[in-house]
Amino acid sequence: MIPRAARVKTLTAVCALVACAAAAAAQLAGMPAPDFVLKSVAGRNVRLSEFRGEVVMLSFGATWCGDCRAQLTQLNEMQTRYHDAGIELLAVSLDQNAKQAGEMAAAGAGFPVLHDVGGEVGRLYEVGKVPVVVLIDRAGVVRKVFEGYRRGAEAQYLESVQALLRE
Repeated sequence: MIPRAARVKTLTAVCALVACAAAAAAQLAGMPAPDFVLKSVAGRNVRLSEFRGEVVMLSFGATWCGDCRAQLTQLNEMQTRYHDAGIELLAVSLDQNAKQAGEMAAAGAGFPVLHDVGGEVGRLYEVGKVPVVVLIDRAGVVRKVFEGYRRGAEAQYLESVQALLRE
C-alpha cells in the first residue's frame, strides 16, 4: 500500500502538470499562429496559412472524446452560419490512426478534418488535453484559446467570433 503522503504528493504533481499544459496553450494568445500542413481525411494537403484573411476556428479533438464530438457539432453549426462572413473551421484529429480520424469526418462534418498522425501539430499548439479551440484572426494571430468544453459555451465562441468578424 502506498502511504497517504506519497499519494498526495503524486496527485499534486499530476495536477500541476495538467495545469501547466492548460496554461501553456492559453499563452499562445497574441502570438502568430504556428503554420502547418496536414493531410485531410479527404486526401488533400491543407496548410493553415491558406486561410489568411479568414477567421479560423482550429479545433483539436479525438473520436474517443465525447466532449470533442459535442463541441464539433456546435462549431459546425456556427461555421455554417458564418462561413460567408469569413469563418473557416478546421478540425485536427489527434487520433492514432486515419480510420479513427475518418470517423470524425463521417459524422457529418462540413469542414476539413485533418489527421495529426504523430501529434506534432498538437504539440506545436501546446495541446495538453482535448478539446481545445484556437481562434485565429484574419492576420494569422491567435486571439483566443478555449480549453475543455461545457454545454452553453457556444455563446462565448459566438461572441469571440463575431468580434473578430467585425475587425
